[in-house]
Amino acid sequence: MKVRFKNPPINELAIGVYFDPPLIPFRSEHIGLLWSRLRREFPKVEQRDPLSIGVHGHVPPAFGGDGYPHMPRFWFVSDDEVNLVQVQNNAYFLNWRKRENEYPHFHEQLKPSFDRNLEMFKQFLREEIKIPEVGIGLCELTYVDVIESCEYWRGPQDTSKLIPSFKIPECGVKNSIAHDFACMYDWEINSNLHLLTSMRIAEPRDASDSRRLILEFKALGQPSGATTSHLNKWYDEAHDAIVSHFLNLTDKDVQRDFWLLEESSE
Repeated sequence: MKVRFKNPPINELAIGVYFDPPLIPFRSEHIGLLWSRLRREFPKVEQRDPLSIGVHGHVPPAFGGDGYPHMPRFWFVSDDEVNLVQVQNNAYFLNWRKRENEYPHFHEQLKPSFDRNLEMFKQFLREEIKIPEVGIGLCELTYVDVIESCEYWRGPQDTSKLIPSFKIPECGVKNSIAHDFACMYDWEINSNLHLLTSMRIAEPRDASDSRRLILEFKALGQPSGATTSHLNKWYDEAHDAIVSHFLNLTDKDVQRDFWLLEESSE
């Protein structure tokens, strides 16, 4: 069954890999050469702090240790700031971010774009730095949904209307209100795939703004092999796990009436 929404709450998607071993010969001085290959599609460059992650023993190689140089993370950003590529010497990511555009869908556009850009990066490593192959230590697929104040969610007190199984703990104080919360749950889908679900309230960005509910679904794990087919299989399983979890977690009426759920058999 194929599932999609005409009006999904998705705000950002990230798809990426962590290299093991890290790409030690790839250093900051190579970024200009890499940008020359990306510049037409990603004309803006930003330097950021390194991306790190560690979940239940799944830890990519640490930056600044094990005898190889510390390297910043670099963003290559599209002109409309919707798409960006993130590169550092142990990770490569493609992000889609909602602006005024519609979500282009995972299988139709985002995964093929990630595959194309990752292959371009591998070609760059072969030709410019003489790294013939890269090892994939971990894969990641993350969906971030943002719920603004609306008809079915006007604040933290309405979270159970959107997520029926969610309940703010009783504290025994009359007329108490939970203005903020943050929680995370870890689901082991199989030995190669963990799904972390987090829910939190985001503070208003300014005086005229209201709180927002942030739902994040992060799939993380190690593929069963290094070939393209192994990676595709892992990302398909990760995507299916996120979609299934999202459908089971959120209210069916909201899915139908506000996010405009469509289903079709394949």
